[in-house]
Amino acid sequence: MIEFKKRLTIEQVEESTELAPKFDANGLIPVITTDYKSGEVLMQGYMNQDALKQTIKLGEAVYYSRSRETLWHKGKTSGLIQKIEE
Repeated sequence: MIEFKKRLTIEQVEESTELAPKFDANGLIPVITTDYKSGEVLMQGYMNQDALKQTIKLGEAVYYSRSRETLWHKGKTSGLIQKIEE
């Protein structure tokens, strides 16, 4: 089970190996998706805690759709899945 740590100090965020994302008041965090090889920006989206956990678990991008208010597994319908490299 993936658990996010509560942010306590700047050192924890910048220098530790703990994952402590800073979600906004709506429970979202902005994400930028880039091509692993070229660095080209592919899209900007949002993730909530569930989307980020699913992304880590699957190794594929899962976003939160603000318009639909639901998780969106990128490529599940179209076949254009975004695999996570790092």
